[in-house]
Amino acid sequence: MNDARYAEHLPIFLDVAQLGSFSAAARKLGMVPSSLVRHIDTLEGELGVMLFVRSTRGLVLTEAGEMLKKRASQLLTQIIDIRAELAAQNETPQGVLRISCLPTFGKTYLLPLLPVLIQRYPRLVVELDLTERQTDPKQEMLDAAIRIGEQKDSSLYANRIATQRWFMCASPDYIVRNGKPANLQELRDHQLIARYHKQQPACWAQILSEPLMNQCKMVLRCDDFSAQRQAALLGLGITFLPNWVVGPDIQAGSLLPLLADPRGEEQGIYLLRPAARISAKLSVFMSLLTERIGQPPSWQ
Repeated sequence: MNDARYAEHLPIFLDVAQLGSFSAAARKLGMVPSSLVRHIDTLEGELGVMLFVRSTRGLVLTEAGEMLKKRASQLLTQIIDIRAELAAQNETPQGVLRISCLPTFGKTYLLPLLPVLIQRYPRLVVELDLTERQTDPKQEMLDAAIRIGEQKDSSLYANRIATQRWFMCASPDYIVRNGKPANLQELRDHQLIARYHKQQPACWAQILSEPLMNQCKMVLRCDDFSAQRQAALLGLGITFLPNWVVGPDIQAGSLLPLLADPRGEEQGIYLLRPAARISAKLSVFMSLLTERIGQPPSWQ
């Protein structure tokens, strides 16, 4: 296989896969459809697999095509990121840097960066939108938004900066007074600290059935992760929070882990940006944030 030519075919393959037809991709690229067909034929020949099922109704990706689309998209995004980061090194970080994220994440991991950031780059001004709502970086002219969980908006460029897991935990004092639940059903006999957002249970409802939820005693309903954590540290009850909130407390022994998250899943934490090019001001912010979080993250 000619690796260099193989790489040349990937951007064309992605355009055809995303638009679903040779004619639509040809219009976007300013090429003739027959030229795109030759590129795809060559790529399929080099790989030895069929990437599309072709019919008069259009193109459908095969299983191999779906796999290549996913992997190639990630690779091209990384290449764009590398190019943008290198270009940003020739600029001086300045102007207004606008970032949005969850309030607790911002207070815990973003605010501590600012003294160093501003000391190094005094021509920089930071605007933090600490909010529970899902902001739109394009519409709101943000440089980036930090979000948790898989992201479905394909128009944004994503950098995975960390991962999170959820932990059920309580203070040693609470456990001495009330014992540990042996299973989810025994939570009915305990005091629970719940996160409510827009009048909806946003934590326990992820793992408890509605009948069990109705039998549990929620002694505190709050829309702020920091307040939930503080209530748990004070011995008010059992909380269910991400490890970036309670991980350091569990490491210190001030909160003790209880039942494992029955979902057993790990979620990504992403920095989303509206533009492929990473500006100098965003580049230095991302570097400091990655350093602050650590690899692996400090809360794990």
